Order: sequence, then structure tokens, then C-alpha cells
Amino acid sequence: MLIALLVALDYVLEPVVEPTFAHLVLMVVGIAGVLAFSSAIFGRFTELYRHDEEQAARLRALNVSGISLTSELDTATVLQRVVDQARDVANAKYAALGVFDEHGDVEQFITSGITAEERARIGALPRGRGLLGVLQHDQVTLRLRRISEHPGSVGFPKDHPAMTSFLGTPILFRGVSLGNLYLTSKQDADEFSADDEEAIRTLAAQAAIAIENARLYEQLERVSVDEERHRIGMELHDGVIQALYAVSLQVEDAGERLATEPAASAKVLDRAVDRLNAAIADLRNYVLGLRPVRGSDRPLTESLPNLAEQARTNALLDVQVSVSPDAAASLDPIRREASFYIAADALGNVQRHARARRAWLRLFEEDSTIVLEVGDDGVGFDYERAMDGHGLRNMRERAFSVGGRLNVNTAPGQGSRVRFEMPTREEAKP
Repeated sequence: MLIALLVALDYVLEPVVEPTFAHLVLMVVGIAGVLAFSSAIFGRFTELYRHDEEQAARLRALNVSGISLTSELDTATVLQRVVDQARDVANAKYAALGVFDEHGDVEQFITSGITAEERARIGALPRGRGLLGVLQHDQVTLRLRRISEHPGSVGFPKDHPAMTSFLGTPILFRGVSLGNLYLTSKQDADEFSADDEEAIRTLAAQAAIAIENARLYEQLERVSVDEERHRIGMELHDGVIQALYAVSLQVEDAGERLATEPAASAKVLDRAVDRLNAAIADLRNYVLGLRPVRGSDRPLTESLPNLAEQARTNALLDVQVSVSPDAAASLDPIRREASFYIAADALGNVQRHARARRAWLRLFEEDSTIVLEVGDDGVGFDYERAMDGHGLRNMRERAFSVGGRLNVNTAPGQGSRVRFEMPTREEAKP
């Protein structure tokens, strides 16, 4: 086009001006045209570069957001992170996330960009009857230059911040709405762009997975709590409650024989006191929530004595501990963890069931084998009838998983001993 312009100009100037002047004019016009063309091209390249930079920034933000969301398992925290990160990704002044109940009413409304004081001045939660309700009903993404331009807009309540542009999208998980994400007042433009819309839709998809994961985790925790309550109830019923009932019968018998057989009654009362002390120790374990399952990441020279100290404190049990540093150091992290949990389960059994006065916990090396032993002087039990009880199944599975062997020696009235054997690190290698 520039060449055609120069040719036409030369044709016009040739008959009216001198050739030298005409050439000078053409040269100036040509240079100006080249400069203008170069400036336009450069401006376009700059615009494309800026767009690419913005896209790269959005992708980085979305990547960080995805990692951040999947690392959190608390639903309330996940919802707040979604709102905050959406506002950052689209450079919006305000953001909110609405969760609707089965009647279509807003039951949660999480905001970002508004202070607590501003929230308080606005008043009650939105009812979801205006633009928010449209988005919830239609389940489609909305991008508006002005909120007021949409026919579903009903305005804002008193003391609500002024808001202009709008971008909203549903948060869907397998076709089910978990909530809606709203952004308002784009800060560096008059309206949200198509790139903003794509980024927020991507974030909403990430958020749906994170929200569902958090909800499933909370459901699992509730189930675990219920199962734990049931387990404790069964153990209390089969253990402490039965023991207390037996004590009551002993005391009743001693009272009836006290006048005629004082010596025999005294012996019965002594046995009753012993049983009461054992029941008190059992109850103390449950009340204090004694579940010694933390510390498997610590050296066994530290974690095993800690288990013994817990038993001393919570069950009034005399526990002797002997841990060989060389034996402990020869175990890799997997077998160290198995040893810790087997010791924890075995000591837990002693505290809950053995009615023991003394126990021992040892870790040592014997003929290229690392041995963990937990024993007690308690009442013992019938091993054949308790194969799936007393945590024995868990202990056997842990031992098998690391190539070890678990032996249990016990009999009613003769105490018990749990012996876990495993090869040293060098012997374990193929």
C-alpha cells in the first residue's frame, strides 16, 4: 500500500514541481510511512508480548492454586482459598463463593476483598434471588461489562460496596453444583476478558475436586470417630464394666462373710482392691485417649522409651526398657516404623487387658536377627481363641510386610510375651 501511495504521489508531483524537489518529498513520505508501519508492527508485537506475559502469569497462578487447594483438607479453608485465589488470578477487586442449600437459599457466602466491618454493615447473607440466583439456576458462566445491565440484577443493599463488571461461574463436580464463584470489578480494565473467564473456569474445576476431597475426608473422619467410639464401648463393656461387676460381687460376698469369716473376707477385699486398681488404670487409658501411635519417625532409642513412659504414667505400670542403639540403627525406616507400631499395639494390650503390675520392652540383636520383645506378668489369655483380637492381626500383618516373624507366647494366668523377629539390614538385602 505504501508503494502504491508513493507511485501516485510521484505522478501528481511530476508536472508541477522540479524533479529534485519531487524526489525529496517522496523520500520524506516514504521514510515517514516506513516509520509509521514499523511503529504499528512494534506496538502489535508489544501487545502480543504483554498478552503472553499475562497468560503465563495466569498459568503460574493456576498451577500454584491447584497445588495449594489439593494440599488442604478442611472444607472452610478450601472455600476461602478458592475465593482468594480467584480474585488474584483475574485481578478482581472483589470475589465471593456462594453455597446453596436444597431449597435454593444461600447457606454460606465466603468473600474476599471486603473487610469484616464491611461485611457486618451489609447485614444478612444474600438470598440468591437476583443475579446470584440466575447463575445458580442456569448453571452457566456469566461475563458482564456492567452488573446493572443484566435483566436479573436487582441492585445492592444499603452499605454494599459499588461493583461494576461481573464474572461468575458454577463449581460443578460430576454435574452436581457445589457452589458458585463470583468476581466483580476488574481492576485493570472495564470488563473481564475471555482469558479471565477461561482461567476462572479452570480454577472452578480445580476447586470442585478440592472441595469434594475435603468433604470426603471430613466424612471419613466422622466415620472413624464413630468406629472408635464403638470400639471403646465394646472394650469397656467387655473389660472394665465386667471387671467392676466382678468386684461388686466380691465386695458383696465379703460383706456377707465378714462377721463369721473375717480373715477370708479380708483376702477377698484385698483381691477386690487389686481389681479396682486395674479397672481405674483401664479407665485412665480411655479418658486420656491413650493411642500411642505417634513417633514412628523418631529413632527407636527415643520412641520406645516414650511408649514405656506413657504406660507408666497412664496405667501405673512398671515397664522396664532396654533398647540396643546398634540394633536400632540397623533398621531401615520401614522396619523401624513396623517395630514402633508393633511395640505400641503390644503395650496397649498390656495396659487394657493384662492387669499386669510389671512389663518389659526390649530391642536387641541375636544371631544376625533384630528382636523386639514386649512381655508382662499379667493374667494372660487363650491365644487360640484370640487370634483376631488384642490387635494381633495388625501386628502379624505389619511383621509379614517387612519380612519378619511374630510369635506370641501366653496362657491364662501366665502372662504374655510378644516376640517380633526380623533380619538385619545386611541380611535383608537380596
